[in-house]
Amino acid sequence: MLKIDNEKQLKKFYRYLFIYRSFLFRFIKFKLEEDKYEVSEIIKALNVKGRKKRITYIYDKACEEIDEFFEGKNVCDFKDGKCLSQQKNNSDKFNGCCRLCEHRTGGLCPSRNLACKLFYCSYVTDKYEILNYEDIKVLKCLTPLQRFVVESDYFSLEKDVINDLYFGVFLATFRVCYRHGKHVIRNRFNWVKSKLSKNS
Repeated sequence: MLKIDNEKQLKKFYRYLFIYRSFLFRFIKFKLEEDKYEVSEIIKALNVKGRKKRITYIYDKACEEIDEFFEGKNVCDFKDGKCLSQQKNNSDKFNGCCRLCEHRTGGLCPSRNLACKLFYCSYVTDKYEILNYEDIKVLKCLTPLQRFVVESDYFSLEKDVINDLYFGVFLATFRVCYRHGKHVIRNRFNWVKSKLSKNS
């Protein structure tokens, strides 16, 4: 039974998370006496045994929290397909940051990507209250390197991000660099193609 009655105990709990999620506690079921500091999702994540299952649970819960926070809000202020930044800068581009993603469709985002969900330009942060990685407590169950992957893995499908988190940061770094390189080349190719078609 975990007891977290004050800030000191909370800090100690966070400090020992790396031990609680290790194989040493594989057969331990965590219980919380009272949830004064809203850490129940962390406790639930610790009780999901099996590394990939736990990563998937954490990822799903983080996505749910973000979706609930932004439900009914249009923080990018999309109008006629242009985000706030594109409107302010009279850009000829559409679809905001999502225009760079190969998975973009005409409707909802199919990638369910945490990095994309929590990216905001300065126009958004100046105008709206936003959600940060630190606000999503269940992400504390990830290692610092896994959190780095989550924050860096833009424009990737959920299953790819979960694989990156599962297989380790070095493989993830290679995969992220490869995917970003592919995006840059593809977008450059599309830009050249559009310029050629305008000139012809």
